[in-house]
Amino acid sequence: MAFRLACKRFMTQQSHSVAVVNKTAVRSFAAAPAVSETAGSAPTVFDKMISLTIVDPSGARRKINGMIGTTLYEACETNEVELGPMTTGGPSESVHSERWTEPVFGEGPTSGYDHVVLSGPGVNTATPMTRSESRMLEDYWDFDEVFPESRLASMITLTKQMDGMIVYVPPRVDDSNP
Repeated sequence: MAFRLACKRFMTQQSHSVAVVNKTAVRSFAAAPAVSETAGSAPTVFDKMISLTIVDPSGARRKINGMIGTTLYEACETNEVELGPMTTGGPSESVHSERWTEPVFGEGPTSGYDHVVLSGPGVNTATPMTRSESRMLEDYWDFDEVFPESRLASMITLTKQMDGMIVYVPPRVDDSNP
């Protein structure tokens, strides 16, 4: 009888300590929700990620993730979507509104190879097209290949509102000949 009581007490203590350890482990290592619901909580990676749909020239669709604050070109490069050579110069001006354009003294776009066509949510939140970006699209692409929604991927900074945006990649310009 004493043995049975000792075993029962031991099992109760073990199950209680295991439950406490498991509760602690669940609290410490539980996955954070995709969207932070409580005010004042630390942001998670999921708060900074958006989903984009890439449509290649053959019409095949592919979903990729992009980090808010990076460029569309960087998101495509991270997910191995070929857009051609990147426009390497920084922005030459920052358009804040229709009346306020701030010069930031970058080179601006230096090529037009990373041409994409945007549609879907968040397109209107993209920064307005600058004169130099428009000039690169006109210089590198034919008139019938440039649309009102055409942009250079390296000049589009991803925002939270762009979650679900569709990006069409037109057939590439042959960049093998200098």
